[in-house]
Amino acid sequence: MSSTFSTQASSYGTPLSPLSNLQHDYPSPSLPYVSSSPAEKLAACPAASAAATRIIAAAGQITSIVQKPFLFMSDASMVYTVPACLRLIEHLHVVEILRDAEDERQRLLSELRIIAELHGWANNSSALAHPLRLLSTHHILRETAPDTFALTRVATLLDSGKSVADVFAKYKKYEDTSGIAAFVGLCTDELFKSAAYLTEAFTGVQLPLAPPGTFNLAFNTPVPFFDGREPGKSFRLERFSQAMIGTNGWEAPGAILTGFDWLSLPRGSTIVDVGGGIGSTTMILARAFGGNPGRRGSFRFIIQDRPVVVGLGLDAWRAQCPEMLESGQVTFYDLNRHPAVYMLRVVLHDWPDARARHVLLNLRLASSPETRLIIADHVLPLACWTLDSVLAHLEGAHGTLAPAPLLPNLGKASATPFSMDIVMHITFNGKERTLRELCALALSSGWRIARVTYSKGSHFGHLVCEPV
Repeated sequence: MSSTFSTQASSYGTPLSPLSNLQHDYPSPSLPYVSSSPAEKLAACPAASAAATRIIAAAGQITSIVQKPFLFMSDASMVYTVPACLRLIEHLHVVEILRDAEDERQRLLSELRIIAELHGWANNSSALAHPLRLLSTHHILRETAPDTFALTRVATLLDSGKSVADVFAKYKKYEDTSGIAAFVGLCTDELFKSAAYLTEAFTGVQLPLAPPGTFNLAFNTPVPFFDGREPGKSFRLERFSQAMIGTNGWEAPGAILTGFDWLSLPRGSTIVDVGGGIGSTTMILARAFGGNPGRRGSFRFIIQDRPVVVGLGLDAWRAQCPEMLESGQVTFYDLNRHPAVYMLRVVLHDWPDARARHVLLNLRLASSPETRLIIADHVLPLACWTLDSVLAHLEGAHGTLAPAPLLPNLGKASATPFSMDIVMHITFNGKERTLRELCALALSSGWRIARVTYSKGSHFGHLVCEPV
């Protein structure tokens, strides 16, 4: 792709960037994704990101119009082949193998033979070309010659950065990574398998003594998703913890820092990260507002989660920020009433309304009138043209995201949160929620949403709630 965009002015005559007289090619699809490169930085700027979003929305909508209806439906009906192939290349560490190839002339079938030999089925190496070709057809890999494959800008996100030998070491692939490979592994393994049972779950089929949801049907177990997994014994548990780090891609880097006016809090305030996992979000805050207890914006942090996850979190903090644990600035699982802030990042979507309301009521009972609650979750935009009057005066609320004739929720460009909505249902009987649903849920449990901010180019929102 060689099209060039300028930072001088948009078609409306307004500056796109404070930079002037600079031009860059859009990031090449054949080069690795490097967030610090000038092209990636410019592509991530608000104006370019907004333009890209509309292009994606328009391209998806145009495809639905011009493609033959049967072919459109056929593609939609067989799209499951893409995550199936993604899981294969993630599980076989194909990205690391392709990256380690010394030059493209050596790739041919050699990387396929390497993969086959590592897994003990050398006679079947040519079969691997077929799933790699499907992914090339979907612009995730590149076929540069017959049975010759290379990485793309997109595929490099799966790269753990480790050597081929290291990634084949059991349970070590996801440590000290962005978590994106772990997230893809999670989505294409237990979540993908569970999705096949969506119809059964909606029509009331379930196992005896099992919670409602397709995960239990898919894995033929009465045990809920998070139960029965112990550190060191459950590869999926450890992968899940790393996958949650990977979900930071839903937000702009450091979005939690601008989702709330942290410096408005008194010095020494306590911030509680409820269901905070290993504490990746808290780590961003602690690094920004940690240090000398006497300086402005120095807070105390508490991370709460299940004991099995707390153990993983302590290991992560001892490796990255041991001084914060030693000083007591960051602690795990302490009970604290009346903190300055409670945080719920990607927690409420795990639960149906009744259970989510129970969580919010408990937090309300443990809050003072000055306590604030931050809900960080996807906020689903509607696919119709409306803005409820009850939301019209909510700071940060918006009705439509695109002009006609585009879908008001940006259609294809907004697919991720709607997919996550179904994922939450199949895994936990939970859901992502619209802003209207979130406002009603908060009010029913003693909270009022006062403001919502969105990560740039995303439907991931930070909702600041006040007690009522």
